[in-house]
Amino acid sequence: MTSHYRRPDVRQEEDHLPWRRILAIAFAVIVIFAILGAWSWMILRGREAALRSVGRTAEHAREGFEPRGVVSGVDQRIFRRKATGEEGLGEVLNRRKREELGRFGWADRERGLVKIPIEDAMGLVVEEGR
Repeated sequence: MTSHYRRPDVRQEEDHLPWRRILAIAFAVIVIFAILGAWSWMILRGREAALRSVGRTAEHAREGFEPRGVVSGVDQRIFRRKATGEEGLGEVLNRRKREELGRFGWADRERGLVKIPIEDAMGLVVEEGR
């Protein structure tokens, strides 16, 4: 703010902004921002390439997707192995349980409880309700 009142005993300089210095600093900030942005983009692309199997050979892809045991609290061995097509532990257990649901047998012989196939049991419940 410039005042029209001037005192003769006080020396006052004219308001002068160093535009070249301001523009140089702004340009330097923009260049640094661009360099950091490009660097972070390259790091991100490198990390994605390391995690993805696209462009790898089949052997490298299989190595990266084998069950590794427990990961983040999930037992990876329960799933089917894509590389070999083997059943996982969970699939084997599910198949056995389904077979067990389809058989007759004793649940508790002492108490006289029997197991019957689930389809037959549902049919009996429907007939009982009629």
